[in-house]
Amino acid sequence: MPKELRPTTSKVLSAIFSMVGPKGFYGKKVIDMFAGTGNFGISSIKRGASEVTFLEINKKRCKKISDLLKQFPNDKNLHVINGNIPTIVSRISHTADIIFIDPPYNYLSFEKIMQSLEGNNILKPGSLIFIEHSSKITLPDFYSNINLVKRKKYGDSAVTFFHRKIGNLK
Repeated sequence: MPKELRPTTSKVLSAIFSMVGPKGFYGKKVIDMFAGTGNFGISSIKRGASEVTFLEINKKRCKKISDLLKQFPNDKNLHVINGNIPTIVSRISHTADIIFIDPPYNYLSFEKIMQSLEGNNILKPGSLIFIEHSSKITLPDFYSNINLVKRKKYGDSAVTFFHRKIGNLK
């Protein structure tokens, strides 16, 4: 595994799936940003997600994710997009119920990602956003119409959970 690839631990994944709930992924549209191995998105499919988009800058990882997706019968609702985030957000063809963002730990442009999600109409009222990041940084309590729900630390990792406002949107 390449040194810069840091797969999400099973403890962190379990915590996120627990926050969403046992039926929380069923029929939902999911985006796995900085997909890496694709583990979050693939786990979402197994939990009943109806559409999943994987965003990843590394072409070899995109190919591996695409190969893994061949095992699923409804692969027309599974998309792998290769390119630089947040630039490629504009290529997503659906709104999202759940977004998982897991950039390299030295990545700090979270505001640009949130602006890109808002500006490209990817978010809808009630969208859930989970950001895994270094526990050494603290993300803001809100971005535009996106509010903090919870912060959790897991050793060197932290997950910050946001929710897109339901009412009074700009």
